Amino acid sequence: MKLKFFILTFLLLFARGCDFYSTSLWFFDNPTGETNPLYRIFGVGWTGLIIANIIIVGLIIYAFYYYTFRYANTKFSTKPTGLTDFVSELYFNEKGRFMEIFYKTPKNKKVLLAHSGYILIRVLIFTSFLATIHNLCQFYNVSIYTSFRELVVRRLFVIYGLMLLSIFYFSYRLWNKEYQLSKINSDNFNEGSE
Repeated sequence: MKLKFFILTFLLLFARGCDFYSTSLWFFDNPTGETNPLYRIFGVGWTGLIIANIIIVGLIIYAFYYYTFRYANTKFSTKPTGLTDFVSELYFNEKGRFMEIFYKTPKNKKVLLAHSGYILIRVLIFTSFLATIHNLCQFYNVSIYTSFRELVVRRLFVIYGLMLLSIFYFSYRLWNKEYQLSKINSDNFNEGSE
């Protein structure tokens, strides 16, 4: 577990460094093309972008630390009936509230913190490398990427779509992993009580 924590933390810092390098190529050459909302809407400069990223990355590393070293999978005495009910019970302590995960704050804040760490560190690594590839290919005018840009008129929709899909993928992966563990634990609990 410790090794995985350090590897993913290193990958996160490396990926953010790559993203910052590729962004700096554009930012100092022609910042009008920068799409970061902090710059575009709020007018935050380079220093502000660095400070905001340090805060965000620090919070994600803390949440991932919590997941890795402090979080214990919730054990249910009864076998979970399905993934959505399991996730609903995990976050809200009752079944049938799965869809509320997407618009309500869960009752179990510690589960939310731990799961956020697991999901966000992976999503940020993926999206940072994706943004780096996009920036470098666009800046150095890589021919295959230029062909892709001509083929896909709204290329940022593709990039943001992949980013959003990564959130769903890593969420599902985590929920399914804990669901399978919970089924095994409840089987062992029931066998031990007989």
